[in-house]
Amino acid sequence: MYHPTTRVLTVLELLQSRARLSGAELAERLEVDRRTVRRYISTLQELGVPVESESGRYGGYRLRP
Repeated sequence: MYHPTTRVLTVLELLQSRARLSGAELAERLEVDRRTVRRYISTLQELGVPVESESGRYGGYRLRP
């Protein structure tokens, strides 16, 4: 079992390595629910990390430059 902080940092690392990732891709890689991914993204945003989200079928998450 991974600590939530470790998973949040993993999300950040994944976002840094790819231009855009969908919630489904992140959930699959972390082996968590999409709702959990949204919480991790919110945590990063609260910490001041510039994560953008785009909703819709082809939406996803990315880091702003």
